[in-house]
Amino acid sequence: MMKRSEQEKAANRAAFHSLSPAAKAEHIWIYYKWFIILGAAALIILGSVVYRALTRKDPVLYLGFANVSLDSVTEGRISEGYLESAGFDPQRREILMYRDLYFSEEAAGEAHKMAYATQIKMMAAIEKQQMDLVLMSGSAWDILSKRGYLLDLGQLPSLSPALRELLAENEVILEDNSLEYELGEAPELRVLTEPAANALDLTELPLFQAVGLTEPLYFGIIANSPRQERCLDYVSYLLEAEPGQ
Repeated sequence: MMKRSEQEKAANRAAFHSLSPAAKAEHIWIYYKWFIILGAAALIILGSVVYRALTRKDPVLYLGFANVSLDSVTEGRISEGYLESAGFDPQRREILMYRDLYFSEEAAGEAHKMAYATQIKMMAAIEKQQMDLVLMSGSAWDILSKRGYLLDLGQLPSLSPALRELLAENEVILEDNSLEYELGEAPELRVLTEPAANALDLTELPLFQAVGLTEPLYFGIIANSPRQERCLDYVSYLLEAEPGQ
């Protein structure tokens, strides 16, 4: 590519300055549009990265709602309310919530798809240790308990006397050959279970009494949660929390 002389450069500058504003804009766009597009894209990406960094909230706990839904006021009490009481900044920290988890052993059609999707989501979150707590209905508790997802709270020496009064027992399946039995690969059905105090009954707590629950509400801690002491601190907060306004 030949280098332009100073005279040519001066002539081009003079010609450019003689153009109307609209012609100048068109000239710039024709010759520099890719620089403009790439520059704008870089600014957008940079702005997005900076925005996410400034607004990102680090989870304190991960909480699932299994066959349970709460109003926004109560959700605020069990999330921002706890963060403030524990000294966390709600602008920087959060309780990450998994809403609309649906468990059923007799689901069909769309309900079956929802239950299957929930199972996959739950297993993935547990595998990544991103599920600590579950608020659940009785039917969801039965399923989660049988599958061995829940920590036996009765075995925790740090469980306070007030929380021990709320302990509730359910069955955990230790051995189940029902699939082999249905396929004709086992001569008899064998299901071995044992009881475990793996939930707390929160139904009578003032915070949830105000919600107007139509069935019992249970609280469980996921067995592989690395934040068990934080979980106990959280449920101790629920024990004392008052309904929101």
